[in-house]
Amino acid sequence: MENLNRLARLLLSEESGSYNDAFKAKFRLIGKKAMKELALLLELRPFDIQFNPGGIAVSGDLRLMGMWSEGSGIYISMNKVLPNASYGQILYRTINHMKDFTGGPNQWLQYETLRDPVRLKELICRLKPLSEKPKSLAGRRPAVNG
Repeated sequence: MENLNRLARLLLSEESGSYNDAFKAKFRLIGKKAMKELALLLELRPFDIQFNPGGIAVSGDLRLMGMWSEGSGIYISMNKVLPNASYGQILYRTINHMKDFTGGPNQWLQYETLRDPVRLKELICRLKPLSEKPKSLAGRRPAVNG
């Protein structure tokens, strides 16, 4: 999970994403590789990774959408616009199909969570239907965001 760690370091750095083409290029390159790692970790089939560069004043938006099964998937989105948001910086929610851009209620993770793939998978997989969770997760109580 080398690229997830690289992405965490980049997002946790003091480097600004605003008015910074070099940051935006690194975020796009590392981010897309990290989202592929995450899609494979989450066992998403199919999945789609997109990067929207936005305007000059923003870092750009990185997005992963993927399905666990028909009618059960995940939407994950991040940027470096609110690096100190108390509720988190990585948005994730359930989706019903690959063109579902509204999905379930928003959930939030901190950038730091990218450094721990086991914890990251555990938190995101809480949103899977119980029938699809691995036995190791199915009987556990939901963890607190972190």
